[in-house]
Amino acid sequence: MRMGSGNSIFDKEAWRKAMSKSEKLHLDVCGQSLTEQFTLDNNTSASSFSSSSSYGHHRAEVHCVEPMPSTYRKLYRSANELGWDARGFVVTHAAIGKEDGIAPFPADATAGVENIGLDNGCGSGKCEDVNVYSLDTYMSRHVEGNGNGPIHYLSIDVEGYDYDVIIGGLNDTIDRVNYLEFEYNWMGSWKGQSLQEAIELLDLKGFTCYWPGTAGKIWRITGCWMGHYNIHMWSNVACINRNSQDMVSVGRDMERRFR
Repeated sequence: MRMGSGNSIFDKEAWRKAMSKSEKLHLDVCGQSLTEQFTLDNNTSASSFSSSSSYGHHRAEVHCVEPMPSTYRKLYRSANELGWDARGFVVTHAAIGKEDGIAPFPADATAGVENIGLDNGCGSGKCEDVNVYSLDTYMSRHVEGNGNGPIHYLSIDVEGYDYDVIIGGLNDTIDRVNYLEFEYNWMGSWKGQSLQEAIELLDLKGFTCYWPGTAGKIWRITGCWMGHYNIHMWSNVACINRNSQDMVSVGRDMERRFR
């Protein structure tokens, strides 16, 4: 929200405090809560936004889809308390998969737990049925003014069902995405799926994909396939849409970093 809107009201410390209020919050696995927030230009602040609109100059809309009941409640309450829900931050209690359905998730797990997906949602204990949507279905039902406009950033992290989510968005959604990032590992559907197949399908849809590294380093996967990439190890894949004019300069920069 902060990056998309340029509005300093979306402050990471305020969000961290809201999420940590009341009950215990499970520590995030990768330490994202401790990384520095997106830096705005010095001349960009909340006061620089037009008073004629509650959204200011940049109307950002971000959707957070969370299946875990306890985590969803924390996310929803925090967004409401901070007033971010009125500024385009939408929290939905659901899961995203290849197709529509219902899946059980633990009703009383600690908020913030990250390693529960569709295949291990609720093996025992108290369960709660949660709606599962394909990406295309979610877009049609939950995104305000859903049409042909761009989706600037799509992040998929669904504990092994990332390629399923992509497949579930092939009819209407994926073509509209400028930048796509998804997780690759050995869990869920990934254990029986090929990363090479996913990269080739995305290439046909106009995406060039990379391994994102550290210190600004990346390695292109599309057109540079190596057999060991199919080994199921935890990693992330970053893809840009070559068909989007908005991504031309980004694509050039990514190729410069690769070469």
